[in-house]
Amino acid sequence: ADTVKSSEDEEDDESSSEENKLSDELSTSTLEPQWVMPDKMEKLLHAVPASTTVKFRCQAMGNPLPSLRWYKNGNELRKDQRIGGYKIREHMWSLIMESVVPSDKGNYTCVVENEYGSLRHTYQLDVVERSPHRPILQAGLPANQTAVVGSNVDFVCRVFSDPQPHIQWLKHIVINGSKVGPDGLPYARVLKTANVNTTDREMEVLNLRSVTLEDSGEYTCLAANSIGVSHHSAWLTVVDDPPPSPLTSQAYLEIFIYCLGFFIIVVLTATAVICRLCCVPKKSDFSNQLVVQKLAKSVPLKRQVRRQVRRPRSLLFKMCSQTRILNQITY
Repeated sequence: ADTVKSSEDEEDDESSSEENKLSDELSTSTLEPQWVMPDKMEKLLHAVPASTTVKFRCQAMGNPLPSLRWYKNGNELRKDQRIGGYKIREHMWSLIMESVVPSDKGNYTCVVENEYGSLRHTYQLDVVERSPHRPILQAGLPANQTAVVGSNVDFVCRVFSDPQPHIQWLKHIVINGSKVGPDGLPYARVLKTANVNTTDREMEVLNLRSVTLEDSGEYTCLAANSIGVSHHSAWLTVVDDPPPSPLTSQAYLEIFIYCLGFFIIVVLTATAVICRLCCVPKKSDFSNQLVVQKLAKSVPLKRQVRRQVRRPRSLLFKMCSQTRILNQITY
């Protein structure tokens, strides 16, 4: 879908003649419908200001040549449904609406079909009423950059403005050691400004070729219209050597992880060895306990021996006593 002027319809016919030829050539060998250029149909949501012209295209091929029908919010389009009507160009596979208004918002679906199959594709149209405001710059653009001496740098600035904006690219400079003039405004040099033949898209990009160290500094995208002025700035840092790539830092991280894993394995192994060594004396103590128990069992045997030794002594004592008694009787 494109926003076009009705006076450009003839140019559109000429620009798409080659696409039609390609479609005719492919349709001789194709049965079911197929999109000719699906990449041009990827944009589904189209937000346009009121009073502009909108064109949706659904170019297809097939054999036999498929038919084309358009629907709005599920209902087939009729020219009397809209003030100004619709332009349906079957040979261009397009739907054209001039001077769109908020009531034209909705889902527009194209259906192409033949006896072998059908295809459908839906565009969403949003009509924005005009509300004058100063230019709106996309957040985050332009972005800070770091470049190597001799490389190329592109700063991008996206500008949204209903009144036609005037865009300039500036580089902040230092004069007599000061960045700001007596009026409080920063010193800046105009690098790029629009002229009659410059398009808005060309102005949204600042190209710096073969940068040097002197190109380092602050750059500003300045956009102005009849309502006001908006600006965004970014810094360019130019270095002699390329900065370390993220891959190098990631490699260091991987090495650290490997070393940490190896260290953990070594610690666990050493801990296991120490624990095993500490368990060996416990086994020897257990064997000593067994020896003590054996010795304890032999103690009664020693006592029995002692008792056997003491018995002769008692007999000797009795014999001595009897001898003394006999002696006394004799005397």
